[in-house]
Amino acid sequence: MRLLMLRFACVVILLFAGSARVWADSVRLPVIQDNSIVMVDREWSVNAGSSSRIRIKGNQHIVALNFDLAAVKGKTITRAELVCYRAAETISAVTLSTIAAPWQEMTSTGLTAGIEGINGWGYPGARFPAVSGGNAFTLVQQSEFELRDGQYHCEVPVDLIHAMTTGAAFGLALHEHETDYGRNPTIFSREQSSKQPYLLVETEDHSDDAPLPATELQLVPVDGASAQLTLKAPQRGFAYNVLVDGHPLGRHNIPLVHPGERQTIPLRDLPDNVTKPGLHSVEVITVNRTGQQSQPVQVKGKLFSAAPVRLPQVRLLPAARAPVSGLSVIPVTDKYDRNGRAVGDLPPDYRIHNSLFDGQRIHLTAAAGEVVGFQVLLRGDKEVSVRCQLDPPEWRVDLFQAKYVPTQGRQIPDPLVPLPKTIPLDREQDQAVFVDCYVPFEATAGDYTGKLAVSDGREVPLKLTVLPVRLPRKASFLCEMNGYGLPDHVDDYYALQQVAYDHRVHANILHYSHHTAAPGARKSNLDMRLRSGRRMNNRRYDAIEPGAKQAYWDDFAEAFGPYLDGSCFEDGHRGRIPAPGFYLTFHESWPLNCRAYFNGDPDAYRAFKDTPVYAETYVNVLEDFARLAKSRGWTEAGFQVYFNNKGSLNEKTKAPWILDEPSAFWDYRALQYYGELTDRGRRNADEIQIDYRIDISRPEYTRGELEGRGDLWVVSASAFQNYRRLVTDRMQRDGLRVWVYGTSNPVHESNRQLQAWAVDAWRYGATGLVPWQTVDKSGQALRKADQLGLFIFYQTPEGKTVIRHSARLKAYREAEQLIEYLTLVQQRQGWTASQMRAFIEHYVTLTGSVRKQNDDDAGTAEYDRRALLNFDRLRQAAIELLR
Repeated sequence: MRLLMLRFACVVILLFAGSARVWADSVRLPVIQDNSIVMVDREWSVNAGSSSRIRIKGNQHIVALNFDLAAVKGKTITRAELVCYRAAETISAVTLSTIAAPWQEMTSTGLTAGIEGINGWGYPGARFPAVSGGNAFTLVQQSEFELRDGQYHCEVPVDLIHAMTTGAAFGLALHEHETDYGRNPTIFSREQSSKQPYLLVETEDHSDDAPLPATELQLVPVDGASAQLTLKAPQRGFAYNVLVDGHPLGRHNIPLVHPGERQTIPLRDLPDNVTKPGLHSVEVITVNRTGQQSQPVQVKGKLFSAAPVRLPQVRLLPAARAPVSGLSVIPVTDKYDRNGRAVGDLPPDYRIHNSLFDGQRIHLTAAAGEVVGFQVLLRGDKEVSVRCQLDPPEWRVDLFQAKYVPTQGRQIPDPLVPLPKTIPLDREQDQAVFVDCYVPFEATAGDYTGKLAVSDGREVPLKLTVLPVRLPRKASFLCEMNGYGLPDHVDDYYALQQVAYDHRVHANILHYSHHTAAPGARKSNLDMRLRSGRRMNNRRYDAIEPGAKQAYWDDFAEAFGPYLDGSCFEDGHRGRIPAPGFYLTFHESWPLNCRAYFNGDPDAYRAFKDTPVYAETYVNVLEDFARLAKSRGWTEAGFQVYFNNKGSLNEKTKAPWILDEPSAFWDYRALQYYGELTDRGRRNADEIQIDYRIDISRPEYTRGELEGRGDLWVVSASAFQNYRRLVTDRMQRDGLRVWVYGTSNPVHESNRQLQAWAVDAWRYGATGLVPWQTVDKSGQALRKADQLGLFIFYQTPEGKTVIRHSARLKAYREAEQLIEYLTLVQQRQGWTASQMRAFIEHYVTLTGSVRKQNDDDAGTAEYDRRALLNFDRLRQAAIELLR
């Protein structure tokens, strides 16, 4: 989508600021609908349509206006101005945009347009921001609110008016740039008869150029409810009207005309009586700015047929008659507390009857290259040793003892330590032992045997079936374990990465802080002790002069090189795996300190106008890094340029903007600015993967500033739930890659929640998850429940640092490996994304929500507990299709 972005140094109105306007032959268009759309927790259903004063307040209140346009229909608009009467506080600038769905003044809220029969804005579940602010093909413009004699005056680009007069839009949305919530700015509404908002418009009587019809129409079936129309846009025209079997397609699905380009129009949100399988007719009419229509063009095709998918029947193992006394086996994703009470919803006999265990034998199925695990629950009255033997004996098997930590009044297993030679048992309480079996990538398909043996004489036979398929060595779905602050020694860094590697994930540690912006402040924290005993020279690394074309990379290469090229994993289970994700040091104060060059302007494009060396140095040093990476052979590492900092204009030690989880208009604009600098720095680095990464919790409020960027977005779990279509449309349109961030499940909840989170993200096109914090450097997670502590740094009595891990890390591995199965199924069956979703949804109902403590909380995905065990059925069904 190409948006109307008439911004000369961001705001076109600045050209006219402070000057009186003379309007010739103007028409005054009164407002006929107005409402303040409330987007505040617990207030989304509030309607302000009858209020005499309505708020325009950051991301919490966006004003919707609609006007009586009868006097200007069929005319060419040459100039337009919006006039609103100030009621309280002051508004300095707004984003103007069209609205892509019809709405009712007295029934519309943030959750619904108030149109009977539609639960949402234009389509089911859509919230107001999804059909405004540059989303859903809406036009967007940044503009100042100029206050004169108690009135705000705001230039409106004429095409926003043309969109309304031609029926391509249903009013204007006004979104304040600032997000200062200590104030309540308001304007008077149409209920205040003497101070109603209005449009002042100049027109010409001559018509726009006659529109031409679209050409090269093609229909592409998608699924049982949607399809796609592709066409070549005509050289003359403004908007399209699209009808499917005579039924008008919703405006939120229809782009404006981009002359000469190939355009795609999604055919969706149609009534059930239209989306019946069979032959359908789609008609397209081009409309110009004065409402003239082209000759209609038609295309016919078979649409809305949902091709069936194979759905193998899966069954649990039959239960054994005489289970082994005091011994149970369960999947690694499940857990019981110390007293044997289930965590989550587990069947009464689950300990001895589940997908892996029938009470007498362990049944494992794995692809070549998979790490297949299980959990043993033991009771007894003596100290015992535990062994797991496989035939062939050279296959790697790791055993861990679970430590029980207090939470919610219970003792629940979470941290894992290497299994000691002996462990004490209790007749009344469980001791959990985790077993990981590493199936070689070269393993031949077939059945293998083994046994689990306890030194007190109990034995359980084991059968491992290796499938005739192989998992890829590199994860196709990435789980990036985020953390902050590098460890003291490079050996600890590699130990951390080894634990992550064994669980098919990777750790990405951010090495700079929020307080880097003040002149003289430390700009990065790269000072680990190297294996030589010398510390990295962080002072030299940061000492980059203005205009420098090179940086000091020697210590960086020594510390991280073996991880970046994967050679540190040469002897690991999956072989060399270059770093899937790695934060580079580039941010607003590296290589140069931003506050030393910042002139105080909130617009990043103007903020460094007087000191171009700031941007030049950023570009130069990024180009230098790209040359380094190429020379070192780091061609497969996933480098990330990521702006993590949160600041404000007035906090001198921080960035001038909120760049991580942006909120205000100027934040998104700054990210656009730095994105363009990054583009320049990586323009000659095609062999090197340097992603411009944006962590974004409010993708609905970008206001067009990140339009067309094919970057890496790490989207919050709540945003991916509430604005999923907005994000997935961006993925398809711009080539955007998306990961989903949030928080791992608490220790007292089922670890299968992580499986649900991952598969839910994957089925809608996300390619990764990012739990926002995963490292506990204090070691406290070994003693008490820690929702964040997946990697646990522990100091031995001898002073050596060792790294333990949480059982939830194995749930992430299970999720990743399940997704590899699903990917193999999709490839083998040739299924579309919608067919794949149908396959998943047959076995698992992924209904859930995101639990947040507050607006800044990353959120924890929470799915229906009763459905979680069905992931075993989904895995088994995938296996049946891969045999």
